[in-house]
Amino acid sequence: MKHNAVRTTLMLLATVLLGLAVALSLKGVNQGSITTRNVQELQNQVIDYQKKNEELNARNFQLYEYIAYLESALEGDSDAQMKHLQEERERFAIFAGLRDVHNVGVVITLQETKLGRMRDSVLRQFVNELSALGAQAVSINGERKVATTEIRANGDEIIINGVVFDRASAFDIKAILEPSRLESYTLPYLESIRKQIANDLSEEQYVIEIRVEQDVLIPALSEERIAYSLDLLKPVE
Repeated sequence: MKHNAVRTTLMLLATVLLGLAVALSLKGVNQGSITTRNVQELQNQVIDYQKKNEELNARNFQLYEYIAYLESALEGDSDAQMKHLQEERERFAIFAGLRDVHNVGVVITLQETKLGRMRDSVLRQFVNELSALGAQAVSINGERKVATTEIRANGDEIIINGVVFDRASAFDIKAILEPSRLESYTLPYLESIRKQIANDLSEEQYVIEIRVEQDVLIPALSEERIAYSLDLLKPVE
């Protein structure tokens, strides 16, 4: 009964909208005095109403398509539909960095031991290279990398997701990547980046360790982080 009521309401709404649009169009024709208009104006008006009629037909078709979609959803197994929605929600939550995840991956430990000032550019370079290698999840010192994550230096501090870290401390970058390519491609490539940094920043002393771990745990983005905030975002209609 509930499904029938929803279907009836939707069809009634579509009919009312279509009827209202047609009525408004006809009203526009009746309000003018045909005898006071010249032939060219009438021709232009006919063309205009033909275009409006085509638009109404297209909108009507879209409404009926949407109604058909809702009907098919209502007629389906409600438990199966709910399970599918929950699975989709969980999949997008994982993609957005809102769930803890774990799998085979790499851990990169970095520390600048001479001056005690880790460069934010070095952290960003490794994070960017991991993303280019196809990392499906990345964290820096337990902070989940998402689209709005910032990695920046400020005096003696490195700020990640609004969290402050001492530049003299060690930093752990963790990433989950394709296991089959770790030994053959990923590790050699990351090792080349390590050597490049050591060469480019020879006046500093970077200790960089790169290793594979069978169970890399990457935490979800904390709800307290700035990157989690959505209160200023308005969807485009």
